[in-house]
Amino acid sequence: MKTIIISVHNFFIVASMMIVFFILSSLQLAAQNKDSTSSKSDSSHTKVDSTASRKLSFDGYPYAYYTPETELAVGVGGIFIFYGSDTLIAKPSQIIIGGYYTTNDQYSISINPEMYFFSNDLYISAPLSYGYNVTRFYGIGPSTPDTGNVNYTSKVVSGTLTILGPSIWLTADKAGIVFDYNYTEIVDKEDNQYLLNDEVLGSNGGDYAGVGVNAVWDTRNNIFYPTDGKYSSIKFMSYPVSDFIYYTTELDIKSYSSISKDRVFAGEVYFNNSVGNVPFYALPQLGGQYKMRGYYQGRYVDNAYFTMQVEYRRANIWWRFGYVVFASVGTVAPSPDKYQMSEMKISYGAGLRFLFNEKEGVNLRMDIGITREGETGVYFGIGEAF
Repeated sequence: MKTIIISVHNFFIVASMMIVFFILSSLQLAAQNKDSTSSKSDSSHTKVDSTASRKLSFDGYPYAYYTPETELAVGVGGIFIFYGSDTLIAKPSQIIIGGYYTTNDQYSISINPEMYFFSNDLYISAPLSYGYNVTRFYGIGPSTPDTGNVNYTSKVVSGTLTILGPSIWLTADKAGIVFDYNYTEIVDKEDNQYLLNDEVLGSNGGDYAGVGVNAVWDTRNNIFYPTDGKYSSIKFMSYPVSDFIYYTTELDIKSYSSISKDRVFAGEVYFNNSVGNVPFYALPQLGGQYKMRGYYQGRYVDNAYFTMQVEYRRANIWWRFGYVVFASVGTVAPSPDKYQMSEMKISYGAGLRFLFNEKEGVNLRMDIGITREGETGVYFGIGEAF
């Protein structure tokens, strides 16, 4: 099995290099497509946009933030935005890059591309990350206590490649294939009794590799700051050849509705279920900067996870500033039929927005989440939480 682990790990490194090369090549291809398209006549039903509005753009920034997961972090980040074609219907592609170091000695380097080509018919997503994490594991279940000995240290390499195209499957707008890989090394179990006693699967680390299918329905009018439309995704994954063999089902439904130009209501329903021999660090995790804000990401983990959240967004209150208020409920359980209303967690909060890229509608965000138990989390990032 050790030989298999090493070979899969090396394969991932090579694949990662290929993906990065593909991303850089895609930027060049997009520029070439732009030049060739702009030289053609504007006789088709999809008109060529002006070259000024289709140029590759990059916005970079230093930042500092605090979350329960990282404590105080300082780093740099940026976002490339470009178009795979010069038709008016073309959606903007984005490549977000970043790296940070934290006061509890964590660090992370990541690149997260989401790209559209051929008038949105081809979608490619390929996030890659490497990090050294001082994190927490409280045990499995919806009511695990904080024993005070929950920390452990790990090194994680992860990446996911999603390729979607036109589909007739379930009348989806797009459907395709997903490849997922994760290698986790448990560097130090510290005083975490669950890991020291090998009580949970994955307590000594390991890797998993999976393949699956994904179908997407997307009618949002803007991918960065939607004011109208819906987004729905259903994904089935299988992890058949690795240290752990298991299967997952993920459902994500988002809806957006505006009551005026600068006032938007957004909502999300999310479900994730795992079956099989799932390592503890791959179990669905409640909390974090995107869902159930205020809870530590992974404060509660189990095979099944359900959450709902709503958010009111108000833009342009002054200059480029806006704000949001939000609330969410959710819980975890051993299986979907074991959800208990009494175990539902509640969080709420508010956030500040700054219109970072006015042309594309990209916000920098700062959110403060508060849990029913009185815990808080402060989150910074590019774009909306959902």
